[in-house]
Amino acid sequence: MDVTRNKFWTVTMLDELRERMTAYLAQHRVCVLSTAGAEDAWATPVRYRNHGLEVDCLLPRWSDVAYHLEQDPRVMLVIPAPTSSLRWLQVLGTARPVENPDWMGLLPAETPTTIPPDDLYLVIRVTPERIDLLDESRGWGARETLELG
Repeated sequence: MDVTRNKFWTVTMLDELRERMTAYLAQHRVCVLSTAGAEDAWATPVRYRNHGLEVDCLLPRWSDVAYHLEQDPRVMLVIPAPTSSLRWLQVLGTARPVENPDWMGLLPAETPTTIPPDDLYLVIRVTPERIDLLDESRGWGARETLELG
């Protein structure tokens, strides 16, 4: 009986954590996308939209990050809470290009309409392998982790 109760409790807690992480992603629109190249690490701020725990990122084609993703698709996203420097979400995962992206909700309002968005941006979908929700306002090292990979 205790084993069944513990499994139910664990599944319930993981479902609640998954829902909180999904809600956190939905409340924000900008993150820092980083990757590692052969010689160095690279990072750039990007606009994003989530689909559950997966994240579509709008990456400028001129960015060094776009080049390095061709070499190694592993990425890290950091989404800080705008109201607190002590809270953020960190996503480790794999990025792949999105063919025929839905540009609505990703493009900045100032994007020129005379240039096709594909000429300016690459959309990548990050499939998470691990997500950490960090909240130092609850004490040093307060971290909740969801392993997906």
